[in-house]
Amino acid sequence: MRVTEEIKSRLDIVDIVSDYLPLRKSGRSFSGFCPFHQNTRTPAFYVFPETQTWHCFGACAEGGDLFSFVMKKEGWDFKEALAKLASKAGVELEPFNPVNKKKQATEDKMAALLAAAADYFHMLFLHAPQAEAARNYVAQRALNEETIAVFKLGYALQSWNACRTHFQDQGYSDSELLAAGLLTENPDKGTRYDRFRNRLMIPIRDVNGRIAGFGARTLEKDGIPKYLNSPQTKLFNKSHLLFGLDGAKRHIREARQVVIVEGYMDVMQGWQAGFRNMAAQMGTALTEAQLRQLKRYTKRFVLALDADAAGQKATMRGLQVARETLDREVEVKFDARGLVQHEGRLQADIRIVTLPEGNDPDKIIRTDSAQWLQLLAQAQPVVAYVIDMATRDLDMTDAKAKTAVAQQVLPLIKDIVDPVERDHYWQALARALRVDERALRQIQVQEKPRVYSHPAMPPPPPSLSELEMPPPSQSGKIVRRISDGRMAAGKREANYLSQCLHHPQIMPQVNQRLAQNQQPPVNASDFTAAEDRLLLQQMVRWREGRAVASIDELCDSLDEALNERVQSLLALSPTPESELDRLADKLALSVLNWRQEKIGQLVGEVKQLFRKEQALDNTDAREMYEKLNEWTLAVLRIHKAKSAMSAVSRRKAEDLGNGRF
Repeated sequence: MRVTEEIKSRLDIVDIVSDYLPLRKSGRSFSGFCPFHQNTRTPAFYVFPETQTWHCFGACAEGGDLFSFVMKKEGWDFKEALAKLASKAGVELEPFNPVNKKKQATEDKMAALLAAAADYFHMLFLHAPQAEAARNYVAQRALNEETIAVFKLGYALQSWNACRTHFQDQGYSDSELLAAGLLTENPDKGTRYDRFRNRLMIPIRDVNGRIAGFGARTLEKDGIPKYLNSPQTKLFNKSHLLFGLDGAKRHIREARQVVIVEGYMDVMQGWQAGFRNMAAQMGTALTEAQLRQLKRYTKRFVLALDADAAGQKATMRGLQVARETLDREVEVKFDARGLVQHEGRLQADIRIVTLPEGNDPDKIIRTDSAQWLQLLAQAQPVVAYVIDMATRDLDMTDAKAKTAVAQQVLPLIKDIVDPVERDHYWQALARALRVDERALRQIQVQEKPRVYSHPAMPPPPPSLSELEMPPPSQSGKIVRRISDGRMAAGKREANYLSQCLHHPQIMPQVNQRLAQNQQPPVNASDFTAAEDRLLLQQMVRWREGRAVASIDELCDSLDEALNERVQSLLALSPTPESELDRLADKLALSVLNWRQEKIGQLVGEVKQLFRKEQALDNTDAREMYEKLNEWTLAVLRIHKAKSAMSAVSRRKAEDLGNGRF
């Protein structure tokens, strides 16, 4: 038995969830008020003992297993959740045995060196006479002792070899100091010297709190560069790190949004003032890796960047990456002039804060924290921000320029799903361009490819009016049917992962088949188990950019539990080489089947909720009806995709039979 399965076998999800919120018996399930969103009238949160899963039918619309619940509630990553639940279940975790022990040992020693360096710089900051300028600078920025201690601010001496000598005396070699980014080498002269000199040292931690490197601010009036980061190392990659995220992740979950800023001081000042759901970029535009991390804690992003020209450019770059990374149904693009070309609606909420000229978050929070809250409350939705940026310096006497702006913004507006919101932005763009809305509606913009039904397409799923509630006597059968359906879906999920491990080239092929039929790619939300969600994400990163993907390389990046899951999946029978030409089609259809079944199960559970609850709050009822409508439309799209794929498969089979291939 895998360690995660053993933990689940010893723990009851009802008991674990009951530690966080009161639950009441509701038929074969348990209900309560969702702990992840404001929910006080109608219990929208359900726990299902038969399947050991949970789901929120309110604003969250999320669900999962025992691991995903505690990860979401506590802000833990999978490794933390595994350790905590194993301890609670009395399961002893075997020590992690990576494939490459030497590599792991090297990284562990580097991490220990960086932690020791942070302590060394911090002691110098607190006690060294030479650090007076650093202490004065921090005092000017109004950072108190608690903030200094929490972020472990430090000081690097004005010396070419003080750090080098200190750690050589502790047994570290020059090569280890170079690898950790504490030394710099001049290849022409063959000399080595301290990288950081006379600078305020700011330790940079990864999401788990491990120190990965440093950001160092000059203390000299004309010092260049103003900020000097650690070089890229095995632990420090600024495109994968967000300053302050390790301490902010729980607060991000509680606030249900993250505020992304540009500077280290912004985060520290915000933390000190109680605004602790903040994280900072590492001197670059937002990257996909950074946003993947943030998506574990929230789907609401507020970009609060400086108002100068560089800040505005960074905002638009960050907007582009955010739009390309968040969950979507079709690809989102951004044109060269910084205006959005939108081909699909985002399943996330991105908002932009435009700061007053000459201000940054640090300054605003220090001088007027109420203004900071007001600015966050006034953050613009993406579409409103794009319209504002596109028309801010537009010559309103230039008709062609106005048409060009309309051509760039209209695809974004036309792809908004909600008709009221869509109509709102038609009017907003017309006002911004000072034109009649009817003129905008006459502009011909390239539309997305339409989906045409195949003559043999099966009938559409039942409409909402046809989804009648079963009598109470049938409720037990529904629960058993849901349980059986989930077990079948779990087998299909495992088969998909297994086949992709055996045949890595299949992953992009399956996503290509889905995209050809206007279906989103396989993503973590398609899987029930938290370990499978995490494994899929790791597999995608493992496969990207590799002509040949080695299982050993994947296992090298996994912890013990995920390695164990990989081995269990590899034990399943792979598809023979002779049948690989049809594997992508089969897996794509399998994905659609389990998606359709999951939606059907959700619809059935919501219908039961409507029957059981005598007094639904208007807001909750409206949200649930909207979800029922959304799910019904999703099933219709899946029906169309399955029909199209089936037709293609039949033609391939006929062509093979006729010897055309």
